[in-house]
Amino acid sequence: MNGRRQLFWFALIHPLVDACSVSVLVAGGMTWWRAVAYNAIAFAMQLPLGVALDFMRPADAAKCFWLGTCAVSAAAFAAAFGFAGWGTLCVACLGNALFHLVAGKRLLESGGGRSGPMGFFISTGALGLMAGQVWAARAASICLPVFAVVLVACLIACRAAQMVEVVAKPAGARWDTAPSCRICGECASVSTVLGGILVLMGLFALIAWRSWAALAAMDLTMSSGVGFAAAGAVAAWGGKAAGGYLAEWLGRWRVTAASVCGSAALAFFCSPDSAAAWMALLFVSQLATGPVVSLVYDRTRRIGGGTAFGLNCLGLFAGSV
Repeated sequence: MNGRRQLFWFALIHPLVDACSVSVLVAGGMTWWRAVAYNAIAFAMQLPLGVALDFMRPADAAKCFWLGTCAVSAAAFAAAFGFAGWGTLCVACLGNALFHLVAGKRLLESGGGRSGPMGFFISTGALGLMAGQVWAARAASICLPVFAVVLVACLIACRAAQMVEVVAKPAGARWDTAPSCRICGECASVSTVLGGILVLMGLFALIAWRSWAALAAMDLTMSSGVGFAAAGAVAAWGGKAAGGYLAEWLGRWRVTAASVCGSAALAFFCSPDSAAAWMALLFVSQLATGPVVSLVYDRTRRIGGGTAFGLNCLGLFAGSV
């Protein structure tokens, strides 16, 4: 299978899934409780679902991709006809979670945990979130069926191209929190294991911090007008897309450190009034998206990519609350 073609399809479908999901949220009323439920189901639920996905047979894991995307499109159609309540929102969020997990798992495992494809895949979601939040708030009755129809068309084309294949980890795989012994490939000292767990905890805290800083920045960006919000979405997309490939060239930890500094400057020192500096820092703050997921995968690869991607999303949820 052509990895670049698969990445193209996943990255194309990603913004449509996010746009449909957010549009369902907006159509039913953007209340605090609905927003928390959206994040809890679409993000926090990815960890238990990801672990389960890693122990499924490949054929069953692949079915979850179609189940998730079809659920999102069905929820969007239902919301377009006035059924945008809690049931529809839950269906959309669960479908959203399954799509992200299957696509993220496949890209991590087929690419050996490379940060470049992962960053590019995640990046297009920023465009879908912006479209769902801005356009659906103004014309949900038009946007919802349009998003859903385009998503279904892409799914049909993706199915025809046979672009979904998932390689699941065998049953009995273990959590790889540290490098294993070079001789037997299994054992590791207690200090090495503890060190690996501490690194994983540090990465989780870093994900939560970046989530909080990014949400705070995007709230200010969205409140500064539609044009500014669109520019912010493009800056976020560019940072996520470029960060993974820069990390493969410069090193994952170096790019992650630069991104953390950018997010700190954005959160505490910069203002949207300085438009050029704001967009530059927004770009830099997103660079760590791909490298961090790749680093988490290094520590959890014995279970699989679903666990790594789910742990990353749990960190995003923790930062959002």
